Amino acid sequence: MLIARELELTALKIAVRDSAAGRARTIFVEGPVGCGKTELLEALAALSSDAGAIVLRATGMPSGEGVPLGLVRQLVHSEALPPETRNWLERVLDEEEGTTGPGLPDATAHGRGAGMQRFWAALRTVARDRLVVIGIDDLQHADSASLQYLLHIAGRSRASRLLMVFTEALYYRQQDTAYRTEFLRQPNFRRIRLECLGPDAVARFLAHHQPRLPVGEETAEEFYAVTRGNPLLLRALQEERGTAAGTSGDCLDPGPGETFAHAVLTCLDRSGPTAAKVAEGLAVLGAATTLDLLSRLCRLPRTSAAQGLRALHAAGVVDECHFQHPAVSSQVLDGMDPEHRQQLHRRAATLLYADGARASAVAPHLLALERISEPWAAAVLCDAAEEALADDEDGVAVACLELAHRVCEDPGRRIEIKVRTSVVLRRNHPSAAETAAEELLAAVRAGEAPPRCTTAIADLFLAHRRLEEAYEVLVRGPQGAAVAPVPGGPARAAGAAVPAGPAAAAPDRGTGGALMTSIVERRYPWADGRLAGIPQQGGELRALPARPGGGGALSSRGGQPWRLLLGPRRGDFATAAEEMLQRSALTDATMEPLTSAIKCLLFSGKTKRARYWCDVLLQNTARRGAGGWYAMVAGLRAEVALAQGNPEEAERCIDAGLDRLTERKRSVLACGLIAVQVMAQTAMGKYEAGARKLNEPVSQAVYASAYGMTYMRARGHYHLATNRLDAALDDFMAVGRTAQRWGLDQPVWVPWRSDLAEALLGTGECKEAERLLLEQISRLDDANPRIHGISLRLLAEASAPGERLGLLTRAVAQLRLSGDRLELARALCDLGETHKRLGDLAQAAMASRRAWELARECGAEPLCARIRLEHGEAGWGTGPEKALVDTREAKLSDSEKRVAALAACGYTNRDISSQLYITVSTVEQHLTRVYRKLKIGGRQQLPIDLQFDLPETA
Repeated sequence: MLIARELELTALKIAVRDSAAGRARTIFVEGPVGCGKTELLEALAALSSDAGAIVLRATGMPSGEGVPLGLVRQLVHSEALPPETRNWLERVLDEEEGTTGPGLPDATAHGRGAGMQRFWAALRTVARDRLVVIGIDDLQHADSASLQYLLHIAGRSRASRLLMVFTEALYYRQQDTAYRTEFLRQPNFRRIRLECLGPDAVARFLAHHQPRLPVGEETAEEFYAVTRGNPLLLRALQEERGTAAGTSGDCLDPGPGETFAHAVLTCLDRSGPTAAKVAEGLAVLGAATTLDLLSRLCRLPRTSAAQGLRALHAAGVVDECHFQHPAVSSQVLDGMDPEHRQQLHRRAATLLYADGARASAVAPHLLALERISEPWAAAVLCDAAEEALADDEDGVAVACLELAHRVCEDPGRRIEIKVRTSVVLRRNHPSAAETAAEELLAAVRAGEAPPRCTTAIADLFLAHRRLEEAYEVLVRGPQGAAVAPVPGGPARAAGAAVPAGPAAAAPDRGTGGALMTSIVERRYPWADGRLAGIPQQGGELRALPARPGGGGALSSRGGQPWRLLLGPRRGDFATAAEEMLQRSALTDATMEPLTSAIKCLLFSGKTKRARYWCDVLLQNTARRGAGGWYAMVAGLRAEVALAQGNPEEAERCIDAGLDRLTERKRSVLACGLIAVQVMAQTAMGKYEAGARKLNEPVSQAVYASAYGMTYMRARGHYHLATNRLDAALDDFMAVGRTAQRWGLDQPVWVPWRSDLAEALLGTGECKEAERLLLEQISRLDDANPRIHGISLRLLAEASAPGERLGLLTRAVAQLRLSGDRLELARALCDLGETHKRLGDLAQAAMASRRAWELARECGAEPLCARIRLEHGEAGWGTGPEKALVDTREAKLSDSEKRVAALAACGYTNRDISSQLYITVSTVEQHLTRVYRKLKIGGRQQLPIDLQFDLPETA
């Protein structure tokens, strides 16, 4: 069934009627390839045969263009002719061919004319009694001799019962175009133009060919968008859809596949050599295509290129200067000869570069080449990488940079390109970024890196928290000398350090330290500006208790490459961090400053603001598809969650971050994330899960990075929770040694002293634990209530029983200000135990109840179990949940909130009076109003959330 061809079919029926009446007609049916010309010709043949006409059919083929009279012989060989007429016509053609065969001179015009006259005379004899219909498909492939015969017949058949119908592809460039003019001169000539189907006709087409599948308006529009109504392409696409729907049982959206691609290639092939060349040019140029550029690339005259474009557009293959679907372009490229494709890409790159096109338009052609000799290629590829990064296409950027690195001949420039590649890889491939950085370190060790790259290479290692490599680069870099490993540094992998030889130049540690200071101050702009750099020899040494087989002394000043001192004006730093986060866009250059700004907020006690900005960055990195960045921020977000006493949320954040890292090789970042996850799992009592993570292999590079300290801390806490005290002590002491050697011995960064003290308390070494805790407290200021509270809680355990109550009360106050619910629960638990030992059972029960409720909210099952065991409350957590009290609806005043918050923490009325400088009677009055507004019976029913309603500390 012909769809949307009613007018054309009616015109052919009229032509049949007129021709049968003795008024011969010559009709040209022209249209783009695949639009249904052959189908219309077949419909005419069937119609004519039913009417009793003699139908003679022939089809032009590209291979037959050089065969004289090939098309006419197809007509003669038709079984519809009477045998005697067929034999006579064959003899005429044989005689004609005998005079013009290979090796013979061409026949004279008179001789050929005589042959054509005899041919027409025989055909006219047949047409006296019956209508003769000559149907020739693809006339553009006809040989010249056949065209002359057809023109002769058309010119002498006006009063005959003859109908000639020819089909021809639009814009096909024939070898001989004069016959068109001759046909146009005939008075009985008519042209019928076929177009591709419109959207409504597409819907009818789909419904007719596959009636069992539903065809809605949206489906028809999608098919039309892909095929532009070309019936050949429609049929191929529908066949694919029908096969997919038959396999899955569902009606699928149209999606071009192999069958569709072959149909497109058929259209291109049948549209002529010019259109085929133009199609190759379109596939190579892509979005950069213009008519002028296309004609120069294909080496075609502008008019010929335009004609080829019109042919492809009419067939529905292209829209303006672009293919309708990317799959078509891929198929065209795959079908080209590889060497020819390379030539076109090279020519396209040269033309685009000469025209001043954007680097992003030139780069794809350079990437497609196997060999590049153009001197400008490296610079263009680097520019293209930056343009790709502006669109968050880091995969394209990496490909451009890697190719630029291979083709660049300047050694120094190659190092710079490798540095940039490592930076870009951090967006999605942190492990590959580390590998690139290690290659640069090898270049530094070999003296191949220019001094101008030293700081950038060291910055790479700082971004991966690999501090020793960063320091080594800075010490080696300025003069390219070999240097021994940092004294006391952790063991390295084989071949990682090059011993200093006798002839090696002495490394300038002062220069390296100054460069390190400059980098760190840029990375942490809110620091107080004083970095220790490279220490003086003979600094003060402090010793830790010796462990069997353990290391020696820990130095608080000597041996570290660098350290960052946080200044006393922490509020100023937090303000600077907020301003940076508000004003800075996320880029490769700002990723580290932004995350360190969040760290500043976290270390300053601004956990709510740190959480907010983590969420902002997570949304940004997820939207931009930067999995490596997302994982980095997710780890920071997990740290914030732990600082707020929420290990369940911390575990979820780490899971989300690890899911974004798809590399098989584990990076130091991934190990750092796992370390935070183990800390969260240990707090929740998920010891088996933590053990599985810790049993996974870890590269030596982790221990040479700041992530290694986090990993060893996490492992130490796991060992502590599972009662492996010796292993925990070893881990915490290793953290302390590393922190001091690297200048990170600040409790707000690495509170290793309280970790070690907790392990020492488990072994009964209370005096050494007390010394470490007092030393840690002396290093803190008022802006670190969390670490202060943890230190006070452990100090109470190490102190005499008479001193514990005051220390724990102070610890509870500090931890309430910090917002860490889990550490507050631990402090309240210890406070309850102390009250119980002192015989104050009411205070003990209230503090323990508060501790248990907090621990349950945090998911800290080990702490909940400990509280139940210590206080014999086996029924805790088994009864129905009590109704939540909404403090916002109660509309408490600020004074009432402060009193209620302290009471919820377990403070007595007299303690609250001393804390707030009000009388005990005023405290009682405030609490009476609070109970009435909250509709509760006493202080034991005060909601825990009251402890966190006060604003964060500065």
